[in-house]
Amino acid sequence: MITPAAGRPAPPPASAKTFLERLVERLLLAVIAVSVTLMTLGVALGLAAGDGLSDAVLAVSGLPEALTSWEPAGYLSLGLIVLMATPFVRVAGALVVFAMERDRRYVLVTAVVLAVMCLSVLLGQV
Repeated sequence: MITPAAGRPAPPPASAKTFLERLVERLLLAVIAVSVTLMTLGVALGLAAGDGLSDAVLAVSGLPEALTSWEPAGYLSLGLIVLMATPFVRVAGALVVFAMERDRRYVLVTAVVLAVMCLSVLLGQV
């Protein structure tokens, strides 16, 4: 039996690791499915109204009103926002996996990457 290096905890059993990986994979697939569904609905609403594809991109503040009034641009914009959130979900999922594995080095690196991603979104709005 191989013992872990000094100061490093033993890795979790393979079954736990595959469970976590499958959980993150399913979460990513769900996010993409929601995004595709929203964009498909936006296209269908635009075609049904005879407007074709909307080229408008709405601000986040205008989304609730657009969604409740069934505006195609609202659904297309929300679908794009959800799609752009996918990398954030992936990095956050990796952070959870590394934390459960008690791998401090990768937790730190992943937390820094997530912080930089969030900061870039916040600074991009200024």
